[in-house]
Amino acid sequence: MTKVVVGAADQAVVRELRALLAEIEGTEILSIVESSHELSAVVARLKPAVVLLHDQLGPQSAPDVVRELVFRSPTTGVLVVNSGMDGDTALLAMEAGAKGVVRYPMGFDDLLSRFEVARQWSERMSGLISGAVADTARDLGRHGRVTVIAGAKGGVGTTTIATHMAIDLQRKVPGTKVCLVDLDLQAGDVSGIVEARQRVSIADVAKVAEDLSAATILDALVRHESGVSLLLAPVQVQESEYVTANAVRAILGLLRQEFDVVLVDGGSHATPAQAAAIEVADTAVVVVTPDVLAMRSFRRSVQAWEGLGVRSEQELHVVVNKVSRDDALTFDAVGKLTSASVVSTWLPSAFRTLERSVNSRNPDEVREATWWSALERIGAEIGVGGQSPVAPAPACTPSRKGRRRAKAEAGQIAVETVALVPLVALVCLLAWQVGLTALAFVWNGHAANAATRAHAIGQDPSVAARDAVPDSMRDSVRVTVLGDGTVKVSTKVPVLCPGCAALPNEISQTSDVVEEP
Repeated sequence: MTKVVVGAADQAVVRELRALLAEIEGTEILSIVESSHELSAVVARLKPAVVLLHDQLGPQSAPDVVRELVFRSPTTGVLVVNSGMDGDTALLAMEAGAKGVVRYPMGFDDLLSRFEVARQWSERMSGLISGAVADTARDLGRHGRVTVIAGAKGGVGTTTIATHMAIDLQRKVPGTKVCLVDLDLQAGDVSGIVEARQRVSIADVAKVAEDLSAATILDALVRHESGVSLLLAPVQVQESEYVTANAVRAILGLLRQEFDVVLVDGGSHATPAQAAAIEVADTAVVVVTPDVLAMRSFRRSVQAWEGLGVRSEQELHVVVNKVSRDDALTFDAVGKLTSASVVSTWLPSAFRTLERSVNSRNPDEVREATWWSALERIGAEIGVGGQSPVAPAPACTPSRKGRRRAKAEAGQIAVETVALVPLVALVCLLAWQVGLTALAFVWNGHAANAATRAHAIGQDPSVAARDAVPDSMRDSVRVTVLGDGTVKVSTKVPVLCPGCAALPNEISQTSDVVEEP
C-alpha cells in the first residue's frame, strides 16, 4: 500500500486528485493539508511514500516546500501539481528535489506515469537507507554516519563525552576521518576542552548555506593535533542566528559525504538548529545524570522534539553519566523512567579524573583506562564508527610503577589480615565466656528458688537444687541452710577462656524461706 499525503488548499484540485488516486490500485491518502507549515509537520510525522504538492499552497513557495520536505523525509517522493508557476519555477522545484511536475488540469495517464516514478524511487531509497539494498551506485551520495549527542540540561558532560569520544575513535581506528561539530551555539565549549585556534565558525558557513559546497566547509574546519577535524561554535552569540535549521541540514549533509564519522555536540537547549541535527542524524544520543532534575529536563526535550515531529522517544539512546553509589536515583531506575534505549554502559562520577585534562585543554591527561574503555563500549553500542570494542589505548594502561604499588598493597593487606585473626578469635572467646557466666547466674537463681521451696515443705534442698540445673552443672552445686531461715546455693561457672580474671569463678545466691502460719 502506497501512502500519500496531499498538500492543496484549492478544493477543486483536491477533488480531482482524490478521484484520480482512487483509480490507482494500492494507494491510500493519509492526510490532506491546506498550508505548507502543516504539510511539513505531517510529512515528518507520517513519512509517506509520495507527496502531491499544489504549487499554489502557501505561505512558502513550492521550491522551498520541496526542499524542506526532502530534508525532513529523505524517502518521500514529491510531485508538484503545476497550475500557475512558470517554467523557471518548475525547474527550481525539480532542482530542490521534486521527482516530477504534473500539469493541471491533470490527465490520468500523465499522473500515473509520474506517480509510478515517485513510488519506485521512494521504495529504493527506503531500502538503501535501511540497509536492505546495497548502495553500490552511491545513490545516497553519502557514506558517513552522523551522531548527535545532546544534553538533558547543562552540566551533564555532553561536550566532554562528545570530544573525548571523537579523539578516542581517531586514535584507536587509524585512517578514520572524524569530524566534531560544536552545535551548542549559546555556550560552545569544544574549543575550551581541546587546544584549537579558531578562525571561522559554523555561523560563517551557515551564512552561505544557499550556495554551499564541500570546499567551503573544508576551509572552515580546524585540524586538531589528534587528527579530528573541528567545526566550532561562533564566538559571538549574536552570530548564532545565522545557523538556521536548513543551514544545519545542508552542512551535515556535506560533512556526511566527506567524513566517515560526524559527531555533533548538540548542547542542552532545544533550538531549531539542534532539532534539525537530531532529525537528520543516524543516531541521536541524550546524556543524563541520575537525578530528578536531569530527568525532568530530558522529558521536556523529548516533548519538544516529538511536538516538532523530529524524533520519538523510542528512537533515542540515553547515556547515564556521573554515576556513583551514593545516588538516590540508581542507574536501573533511569531505564524505568523512559521508553528510550538506555545504553548498558554508564560513566562514573570522575570529576577529579577529568579536572586536570580540562584545565590543561588536553584530553590525553586522562590516564584512567576505565574512562576510555567505557567510552569505547558506549560508541560500539550506539554505532559510532561501527567497530567492535577493542583493547584500551596504550596511553591509558597502568604503568609498571603502578603495578608494583598494587602488588605491595596486596601483600600488606594479606599480612594485616593474618595479624588480626588471633585478636578476633580472642574477642569471640571472651564474648562466649561472658555468655556462659550470665547463663550460670540464671540457673543458680533457679536452683536457689527450688531449694528454698523444698526446705519449706520438709524435703532435701540439695536434691531439689541439683534437679533444677542442667546435668553439666549438678556436680558443682553446693547448698547451705543458714540459721536465720535462708538457703544459700553456690554454683561454679564453666570456664572456656582460662585467665579471664575479671569474671567470677563461682556464683552464690540466697533465698528466704517463707514459713506458713
